[in-house]
Amino acid sequence: MRKHDPILLAAVLLLATLLSAAPPAAAAVKSVPVGVKFTHLAPGAGKVNLAGSFNGWDAQRHPLTDEGGGVWSIVMALKPGKYEYKFVVDGAWFADAENPDSTPDSYGGTNSAIQVGDDGKLVAVAAAAAKAAPATTLNPKLTYSGRYLGRYLAWKDRDGDPRWRLERPEQNVDLNFDTKVSDVVDAYTRLRLDNTTNVVLNNIHAQLDEGAVDVHPGPYRVLGYWDMEALQLGDPLSSGGDVDLPGTILDDHLLAGKGTAGVVVSGAPFGLLYEGFFADVHDADYYNDINLYDNTGRDIFGSRLSHEALGLTFGVPLYLQRELVWVELTSRLGQPDGTGIAALDRYLDRTGDSSDWFELDRLDMRLGFDLTRELSDGRGRAQLEWLYATADESFVTGNRTGFNNTNGPTDIDLSTRARRIWHASLEQTLRPGRRIAVEHTTVTESGAQAGEASTSFSYLDQASASNRVYIDFGAARPLLTTEYSELTWREEAEDRSHLLWLQRYAVRADFAAAGLAAPGGGATADATTWTVATRHTLGAPGDAYGLWDLEAAWTDRNDGVAPAHGHSLEWILRADRQVSRRMHALLNLRWISYRLDGVADGDDEFFNPWLGLQYLPSPRLEVTFFYGVDPLDFGIDYDGREIGRWRYRQQHLRTFAGATELDAEQSLADVQVLGIRANMRF
Repeated sequence: MRKHDPILLAAVLLLATLLSAAPPAAAAVKSVPVGVKFTHLAPGAGKVNLAGSFNGWDAQRHPLTDEGGGVWSIVMALKPGKYEYKFVVDGAWFADAENPDSTPDSYGGTNSAIQVGDDGKLVAVAAAAAKAAPATTLNPKLTYSGRYLGRYLAWKDRDGDPRWRLERPEQNVDLNFDTKVSDVVDAYTRLRLDNTTNVVLNNIHAQLDEGAVDVHPGPYRVLGYWDMEALQLGDPLSSGGDVDLPGTILDDHLLAGKGTAGVVVSGAPFGLLYEGFFADVHDADYYNDINLYDNTGRDIFGSRLSHEALGLTFGVPLYLQRELVWVELTSRLGQPDGTGIAALDRYLDRTGDSSDWFELDRLDMRLGFDLTRELSDGRGRAQLEWLYATADESFVTGNRTGFNNTNGPTDIDLSTRARRIWHASLEQTLRPGRRIAVEHTTVTESGAQAGEASTSFSYLDQASASNRVYIDFGAARPLLTTEYSELTWREEAEDRSHLLWLQRYAVRADFAAAGLAAPGGGATADATTWTVATRHTLGAPGDAYGLWDLEAAWTDRNDGVAPAHGHSLEWILRADRQVSRRMHALLNLRWISYRLDGVADGDDEFFNPWLGLQYLPSPRLEVTFFYGVDPLDFGIDYDGREIGRWRYRQQHLRTFAGATELDAEQSLADVQVLGIRANMRF
């Protein structure tokens, strides 16, 4: 964690404290026109019931309704009198935490108590509310939840080892704390404990996995967060967000924010809608391996003002991303042929600077406008966006410049690009359940010059990186003109859904503009990739044939820039069949075929089966016995995300130097795994 991150969160916490002098939250039991309404907060619960003296303490007779957001409620028509009650959450009994009136029960605990008057309304509610407020300025209410995840795996034929090996069991426990500070301030933290991260002997690792303070006084909202999916502007290009997970077939369209800490602000000043964020990136490769050390010193800023007029929504988006990283160049300095970085050599010859460390500045800034028009009474929408962007790389500081031979400014431009981005999209609901969307984006570049240098980051595991960032310097990049087009068609019914996704990505690379020659010896080269993907879902686990889901993609690549040519066909078949009240049979099969020109063994097919038997002893606990590499990863999402096989392939590429994508696919196809996965929420 960088030093200013806790300062940032502390500042937001202080702001929350200053704004939290608000009335306490209303009691969970209150009078309504048709009786008495009981409300209970139980995030993640499968079933909540109300039991009390009015129903013979029957834990099944009166189920509460899930209102969303973890809130459950029921309205009871009660006769005049005094009553005691408790909530029953998935078989566990709880008193009403927001009702201060209670009486001892027979088990050393308490029952909550109410009194209904002759008019059917609660009596002494005001007195109860006054008693409920503790003698603090914050009047907090704390609820907790969490998750336990355990994995027990035995591997065979992993990386060529023919023996069965039982791996160290993986244990992961999350503790989530939600605090209702006041009506305008909420707080959330997640503490994660596991035995696989930064392991020292048999120690347990603990970290703050997620956290937030949400201040929402009226029309404004300020969210200070740590490591959460919280970033995205509302422009058509979804600046700053719309993340796609690696290894998945279709776009995931997730908010950004994992691996960052920052502040999100929204409000409506002067009739304008404002949304913005500032974040520091402490883990730049946050959707890859969370054990990688890759802090690149990146900050991101997003802002958008929008206003509705004349049937249109006008927006002005701004997005900025900046990285500042110190680079040691001792090994390059003093060489007979120079440093290999032309701009740096010219600067050293001109100034005689004796610096051997330089600060690399990578700046990406975009500013423009967007228009949105609702169509067909809200059934359709047309959008347009234009952005002017700059992408610059330079050395801005040296460690021995200036009169005092200390850190001082430099002016060494490594590369400069100006970009113009056009985007247009159209979405339309043709009829209920049927929707079509098309979009197109064109990006043109200018400003390339001969003698430029390009930079890239090398991400290593912690043991190899030694808490350092590694930067590679290469030749200038060609000038690029890119086009992206997409067509999406969706059809949804009660028990089925169908999706068709067509994508074209084309690049024209001008090598001559950067003083280079194309791979074929000419001035330019082209690359085009076509992808046709589809997904079909049918049924439900309890149906006679269960739930079936087929996802497939055909990709054709004709790349004269890399160069690389070929195509692949991939499909994933999933099934979930409930075989008894507490047992499900699961299926997840992946098959992929590669046809790659000019690549040794480039024509190959790989099959990755996964079979599971899932036992559900309670709504909060699932135990799965399975064969195959687990396709789901639970590091971010409690329901799992389909990147488990991709993580296995990436680990193979990191473990074996020089390994290819096909080598990783072969390792995944060869390995045999027997495992047990226990996932419990509480």
